[in-house]
Amino acid sequence: MTKVNLTIVATGSEITGGKSIDTNSGWIANEIAGEGLSVRNFIALPDVPETILEELAHIQSKANKSDDIFWIIMTGGLGPTEDDYTVDVVAKLINQETEVVEKARLRLESILRVRGKDYESLLPSVMRQTRVPMTSRVLENKVGIAPGFIVDLAKNCFLACLPGVPPEMKEMFHKRLLPILRKSFSEKERFRGEKFLWNIGESLYQDQFISKHPIIQRGNVEWGVTAKRGFIKVTFLSTNKAEIDTLLNDLEAKYPEQISNDVFTELHNKLIADGKQIAIAESCTGGWLAKLLTDQPGSSTYFIASLVTYHNQAKENLLFVSQETLETKGAVSEETAREMIAGLEKHFDIDYSLSITGIAGPEGGNDEKPVGLVYMGVKAKGRSARIIRYNFPGNRELVREATANNAIFQLYKELFL
Repeated sequence: MTKVNLTIVATGSEITGGKSIDTNSGWIANEIAGEGLSVRNFIALPDVPETILEELAHIQSKANKSDDIFWIIMTGGLGPTEDDYTVDVVAKLINQETEVVEKARLRLESILRVRGKDYESLLPSVMRQTRVPMTSRVLENKVGIAPGFIVDLAKNCFLACLPGVPPEMKEMFHKRLLPILRKSFSEKERFRGEKFLWNIGESLYQDQFISKHPIIQRGNVEWGVTAKRGFIKVTFLSTNKAEIDTLLNDLEAKYPEQISNDVFTELHNKLIADGKQIAIAESCTGGWLAKLLTDQPGSSTYFIASLVTYHNQAKENLLFVSQETLETKGAVSEETAREMIAGLEKHFDIDYSLSITGIAGPEGGNDEKPVGLVYMGVKAKGRSARIIRYNFPGNRELVREATANNAIFQLYKELFL
């Protein structure tokens, strides 16, 4: 089997100067791991054209002497300023001129026109971000302006250049680059299986499932794990579809209560398809769940409201949680989560409601109710509320994000009951 050598390059003098942390490379490596691949090395480079050119030429030369496949994923340097050198360096490396991507140009002109005459005057100087080397495959930027691109540095060496801005990079990686990467990893058709496993760590999953499954142990299937907050995404790749189906069935049998498909996409699609509506009440997550839901275009068809009742006074006044419950059971309790649900249903005629109350930390916990304790209530109209208790590990951010992600999972389960 042909070996894939994958290098991730981050450009930016702010990174090499210690003024900024490169988060893109770690994120890409995590996503690549979910494809059953590993990264050979990471490189951080300053905004110095000669240095960037030297490093890319070195990998190009190495590929020319090998039968392996080489991929370079480089982020940064595609912006409008004079220190954004990526396009010009790559064009020089492959001895090509640059050209303007028409879609990017029109998008840039439209944005500057809306912002007024002062911004329109900047057009000639910022147009450079719409360029790519002439022979490249363009990766459209749906979030920002600067397009990404892929060029062939050799018959077995490919360079993908992505923006350094994380939201732009992530969207482009998933929607544009990843399908191309998957095709290039093997000449044979490969089948892919993917599931989410909730509240189980990578090590435990590998010990319980990967290390014991005969198909995996035969070495015919590539597998990967991508760690997220509150869940892991597990992936299987094989030229044998029956093996993938067996693994997914066995995974379902092993973790019946913890397994799901992509809940973020499927919850959204089902709510729209069924014409259902939801409202939520958040405390410790402070609106994080509302952001997850409304990040999806079209969520206005089903998302009614989020009441962020952070303080007990808000829980009483907005959700009608009784003072007695708050004093005797506490704000973080099954009873409060249940009354928050009831309060939502008094406000809104909704099909599904969800409440969150917990202790994100770093203060506020004790032996009885430690940091990371969360109660979540979820209810469909006409059914009794389900109350789920969690004890999430980690710091404040980890607890809050894991809670919001698991809330999506619980809503998904309620819809598919």
